[in-house]
Amino acid sequence: MPLELWDMPFQLCYASTATHDFSRDELLELLTYARKSNAEKGITGLLLFQGGHFLQVLEGEPNEVRGLFKQIAQDERHTDIALLFEELVSQAQYPDWSMGFQTLDGSEWMEFPNEDSNQQDLRALAQTMGRAKELLMYVRKQGLDPAKDIG
Repeated sequence: MPLELWDMPFQLCYASTATHDFSRDELLELLTYARKSNAEKGITGLLLFQGGHFLQVLEGEPNEVRGLFKQIAQDERHTDIALLFEELVSQAQYPDWSMGFQTLDGSEWMEFPNEDSNQQDLRALAQTMGRAKELLMYVRKQGLDPAKDIG
């Protein structure tokens, strides 16, 4: 592998389903822990939550990101974990986001272009790599505050 590839950011994206209904406080606790832990590891990204489903993209050094994903995959708070993509990218898309967060239950979700207007299920919509990337880019471009908490 050419040396310059080692300097390229690495992204990994997965979708999963919560094993129980997450309260606002549980989501806030999860987000607070993720932000602190990710900052220590140099990992950035975005976590989306809707109707008991998660979609998360992690960005950083490949070994750190894969190691974190391995830990996440063992977390019993979610199941049906599907790795959607992992790849090197030409530039970081979340450089200042220890973990951006957005619930997709409001008007921001209804504006996302969708061929099937009845399909507003995060997990179903994100089942393909292309649609997952479109959704992540769409949310990122909505002016999301990367330090926003739940609520």
